[in-house]
Amino acid sequence: MSSKENGREPRHPIRVVSERTGLSPDVLRAWEKRYGAVAPPRREGAGQRLYSDADVERLRLLRRATAAGRSIGHVAALSDRELEQLVREDEAQRAVPSAAAPQQGGGAAAAHVRIAMAAAREMDGPALEAALRRALVLGGAETFIDDVAPPFLRAVGDAWEDGSLTVAHEHLASAVMRRVLGIVAEAGPAAGAAPVVVVATPAGQVHELGAMLAAASAMSAGWRVVYLGADLPADEVARAARETGAEAVALSIVLGDGRAAADEVRALRRALPPHVPVIAGGAGARAVASSIGEAGLRVLPDFAEFRRVLTAMAVRGNNRAK
Repeated sequence: MSSKENGREPRHPIRVVSERTGLSPDVLRAWEKRYGAVAPPRREGAGQRLYSDADVERLRLLRRATAAGRSIGHVAALSDRELEQLVREDEAQRAVPSAAAPQQGGGAAAAHVRIAMAAAREMDGPALEAALRRALVLGGAETFIDDVAPPFLRAVGDAWEDGSLTVAHEHLASAVMRRVLGIVAEAGPAAGAAPVVVVATPAGQVHELGAMLAAASAMSAGWRVVYLGADLPADEVARAARETGAEAVALSIVLGDGRAAADEVRALRRALPPHVPVIAGGAGARAVASSIGEAGLRVLPDFAEFRRVLTAMAVRGNNRAK
C-alpha cells in the first residue's frame, strides 16, 4: 500500500495542523522534540515540516488524552492503537452516569467539593477517596488541581478553625488527598524526557499539600518533578537542583516566621545559578517576596499561572535548542 493510500504522505504544513488539531505550533514543536509524539519529515530545500493525515489523527488523539488529564510524557510513547483504546476508555468513563457524581458544566467543581466534604465530615475515607478520584477522572488533572483540591482543602481548614471538624478529620482529608494526587504523579514524564523542576517547602514550613499540588501541576504541564517534601534547608534544595540539572525551583510558603522563610529563600537564591528561577505560591509567599525583592522570588497567584509559566519556559528552551 502506498503512503498516499495509508495516509502517510507528508502534505500538511504546521499551521494547517495547528488549525486541525487545536494545538499551537509551539506545543506541536515541543511534543515532537521532547516526546517524539510524531516525526514529520522536512521538505527538501525549504526545510519545512510536512505532516501526514496519520500524524494529524495521532495528534488529535494525543490532545484528547491530555484533555482527560493524562500527561503527554506518559501517552506519547503509546502506539496509535493503544492511544485510541485509552482515549475511548477515558471518554467512556467520563460519560458513565453516577448518582453521586455531579453533572459536568457550571458548578461541577463546587458539587465535587460538597460531596467530598460530606464524606470528610463522616470520616468515611473510602467515600472521600472515591469522590476525589471521580472529580479527577471527570474533570481532568488541571481542573482537579485548580478548582477542586484547593477549595476542598480550604473548606477542611475553615471547618477545623471553627471547630466543626477535628484534627483527625483534617489528617484523614490530607492523607486521602495525597493518595489521589499520587495518581497524577504516576502519569508524569519519564526521567530524561522533560525539563526538571525541584519542588519543596523551605525549612520551617511543614504544610506539604501546597507543594504536592504544585508538583502535580508541573507534571500535568509535562515537566519532570523532583519532589523533596516539606521543611527542607536551602542548601539541600539547591544541591538537588544542581545535581538534577533543574531549570526551576518551586516553593510552597504557607505559614510560620516570615523572616525565617525570607532568610531561607535568600540563601537558596544565592546558591542557585542566576538563570534558575525560584517560583513560589501560598499564603505566605507574597510577604516573603516583599521582604527579599521580586528579583529573588517570583510569586504566582495560582496553579494555572504556574503551568503557563512552565510551558513558556519549556517553549523557550526548545527554541534555544534548535
